[in-house]
Amino acid sequence: MFAKPFKVKSNNSLKNSEKKHLVQRILDEFPTATEEVAKELVHMKSSCSCVKVTAHSGEVLDVYVVNGVALLLDVRGALLPTVAALWRAPGLLPTLTVHEPVLAKIQGGAPLYLPGVVIPTGGASFPVFARGTPIALRTTDNAAAAAVGRAALASGEMLMKVGGVCMEMVHWVGDTLSREPKFGRLERPRIDPALAPAPPQAAGDRLADQLHQVHIKQEEWPALGRRPAAPATPATPATPTPPPATPATPTPPPAPVHQDSTTDMDSPETENAAEPIEEKDDGIPKDMDGLLEWAMLGFLKLHAKSVELPLLSSLLYRNYLLPLCPPDRTMDVKKSSYKKVGKFLEAMQKEGYLQVRELEKGVDAVTALNPLHPLVRRHAPPPPPPPVAPPPAGAGDDDGVEYTPPRVREMFSVTAAVSDLLSLKKGSLLSAAELRAALTEYVRVRVRVRVRARDLTAPAQREAVVLDATLAKVLQAQEQDIIKWDALMAGVQAKLTPCTEMQFADGTHKLTKAKLDPIRMQVVNRSGNKKVTLVSNLEAFGFTLPELARACQRGVAASCGVTRAPGAKCDQLMLQGDQQYYVARLLIEKYGLPKKFVEGADKALKKKKGS
Repeated sequence: MFAKPFKVKSNNSLKNSEKKHLVQRILDEFPTATEEVAKELVHMKSSCSCVKVTAHSGEVLDVYVVNGVALLLDVRGALLPTVAALWRAPGLLPTLTVHEPVLAKIQGGAPLYLPGVVIPTGGASFPVFARGTPIALRTTDNAAAAAVGRAALASGEMLMKVGGVCMEMVHWVGDTLSREPKFGRLERPRIDPALAPAPPQAAGDRLADQLHQVHIKQEEWPALGRRPAAPATPATPATPTPPPATPATPTPPPAPVHQDSTTDMDSPETENAAEPIEEKDDGIPKDMDGLLEWAMLGFLKLHAKSVELPLLSSLLYRNYLLPLCPPDRTMDVKKSSYKKVGKFLEAMQKEGYLQVRELEKGVDAVTALNPLHPLVRRHAPPPPPPPVAPPPAGAGDDDGVEYTPPRVREMFSVTAAVSDLLSLKKGSLLSAAELRAALTEYVRVRVRVRVRARDLTAPAQREAVVLDATLAKVLQAQEQDIIKWDALMAGVQAKLTPCTEMQFADGTHKLTKAKLDPIRMQVVNRSGNKKVTLVSNLEAFGFTLPELARACQRGVAASCGVTRAPGAKCDQLMLQGDQQYYVARLLIEKYGLPKKFVEGADKALKKKKGS
């Protein structure tokens, strides 16, 4: 179906109700799908869209794209997972195994013939399906799905026949759908067939396995027409027969005591008690390569379902892998055999944990994660971080818990051009007030010992400064020129590197050596001519949007939530009604954010006073 290029007719985003309907369709149309698997494919917080495409044959179908990856196809009114979906949910479809050279023929456009399918001896473990059922395809050396289609023969016919076409191909690795950049280029992961998870069983298969596990001892059931045999007793006549009152005596026989002691030696409690002695480090590898892979498994276990893709490789290493390092260990990719993060991620891609794609030259990003990998499923999650002490009771105001945002300050980093002027080392940080004080001290300082008093202030103009050699060199002006104080401050600030410092409530600091874009407030109309206020770029200043949304909701007594505009990279707040005045006062007066970081703050505050 996707052997030749296709055309995109429309692209519509899915609402939450449509996502729930799609999850229900997965549960209804795939018997082995569980609710966990369905929500793993279509998460409520994911970005989902329905792309209507026209194949080269003229057939129209829907492609459901989740977080930029095509996962489901709606072909003739029935759902069909793509190979990318089967990499996340391996047991969703019955799977046939073919020899490795057969896959190259299929990718060239040839159909699948029955001799290319690996038939186990006696048909053991061969999947059971009817004709027309959606099935998948994998190779003998790789358990990751390679193709998806419909069965042209039933499983029983495949076991009895020796030839013929057995599968109608719909989608495979290497077709135009998997190479489409809009849906994310798919690269087949490598999964060892020995480590591949067993496919989920249907109810009938589980019942059959349970029946096979029932073992009936022959001596417990007498043959038909015979009386039950008497229990076996010792044949020694010298042994006296125990009296009838013996079973009522509380003294236990010695045999059960010996049996209990033997059972205690083999009990699970004894085995579990010996484990901590052998594994004192909780299974954390001691070498750097193993520690990096251990942290990667922990990241997939904890964050694979919630992280936003694509994720830059540098952010993955800094924000997710390093925090998972145990406190008594040090993680450094440079001390491993990989030497670089890119080499490490390439190795993890070969293991089938994730997919990496080059967004632009020199910039790699993770585009897909595989939390259903067998090693991820067996991985014990790392210990949680130490709990944060809750705020004391009554510390907040009427809204219960008081949200404490970071304290933001505008800073300047000293460069080589002004280090001599300010008598500071390159890279030193100054606030605007400290910079003004340093300039004032330089201009109006009076040296008392062996140096004539120096005062560069112009005699005719109090707010002007006469440039000396140092100031003239910094401002690239002529010596003895007269310049105003504001122009002097602006000229010196232009030679410094703008920075933004954030001090969080837990005492940590974050320094951004760049000038941040201001926070923007915008009032737009929604359906029914209702106004809402959108506040964007809050995350750049360290604000936690869910906590801030809760504070705004209680402050204005109206609904407030976190949303994201189409095509935007960051979330934004959406408040019901025109709330620019409240947001400006909250950020500037209560949270102490400098007014210059809030775009249109003066206009918002004056508008409320005039109304």
